[in-house]
Amino acid sequence: MTAQKNDNIYVLDSNIFLTGIDFNLILGVIYTTPKVIDEVNKNATSRNILTKIQVAIDCKKLIVKIPLLEYVQKVEKNSKITGDLNALSETDKELLALSLELLKTSNEQVKIYTNDYSMLNVCESLGIPYSPLIKKGIKKRILWEVYCPYCKEIHEPEDLFEQCERCGSKLKRRPKK
Repeated sequence: MTAQKNDNIYVLDSNIFLTGIDFNLILGVIYTTPKVIDEVNKNATSRNILTKIQVAIDCKKLIVKIPLLEYVQKVEKNSKITGDLNALSETDKELLALSLELLKTSNEQVKIYTNDYSMLNVCESLGIPYSPLIKKGIKKRILWEVYCPYCKEIHEPEDLFEQCERCGSKLKRRPKK
């Protein structure tokens, strides 16, 4: 019997691990980042989840990898354009960068699984195949603008959640018109 080669790479976000996923049901290799594993360790409600992750790592079914800096920078640059920069955590950016790196450097089919709408928006913009789990996901890519809800002044994307210099209100984002 010959082992069958599987050309699929799955990149998983924290929320997918926290569902208690059975790694044996996935054909292909799973990738994630150390920051995702840290989040899972902090938020896991069951020791069983952590045990499954450790076994998957030991069996090389799950590979924990830090993405190259150039891909992190590409994600940051692109998420600034889409207006998602400050809506993404460092973990989100790292996971997107890993997905982009694997997409560009491997011959396998790559797909990221996440329920985070800002991550899905950046995936759409960068051409990273994605799939939400449980939720519906995004219908189209959105370009966001950061603005002050009180004085209506437009700000830079990286100013999201900061205070407006003019009036002191907390900055928000909305789809560009």
